[in-house]
Amino acid sequence: MSANQSPASRWGRARFGGPGVLLLLSLAGGMLISGGFGVLGGMMVAPDDRMLLAGALFAVMTLPATVALVWAMLVDRSTLRGATSDPESSIEGRWYDKAAAAVFTDLLLVCGLGATVFAFTGLQAPINLVLVAVLVVGMADFGARYLSLKRAEG
Repeated sequence: MSANQSPASRWGRARFGGPGVLLLLSLAGGMLISGGFGVLGGMMVAPDDRMLLAGALFAVMTLPATVALVWAMLVDRSTLRGATSDPESSIEGRWYDKAAAAVFTDLLLVCGLGATVFAFTGLQAPINLVLVAVLVVGMADFGARYLSLKRAEG
């Protein structure tokens, strides 16, 4: 360890400052993002007399996730105790890449065949249901492929 490098910690350090900077920026950024969610949520779901209450509830409920998101974007992975130095080159990363590439090919095939069937048969369906179906097929395909790769290579 060099003189200007601190030991790895549980919470890490910011890429451009110490752990205090990371904590302060994570809290401030999370509060700002949650405040935006609160404003949007209050305007979208609540009547005028309950807008402030609904907005505050949205902000409080999203605060932990937004703080964690900002922390993950700002933390320097090399300062985290126990963090994998190159997670992209792990075996799980390779399984993910293989499964994602295969799912992309499958979705091209499913969407192409589906478009052909809809075009020639005159079938009609609400677009939101079609998109949900494509999403579910893609997610199920990815899960099955990832687990089969894990079983075969793991």
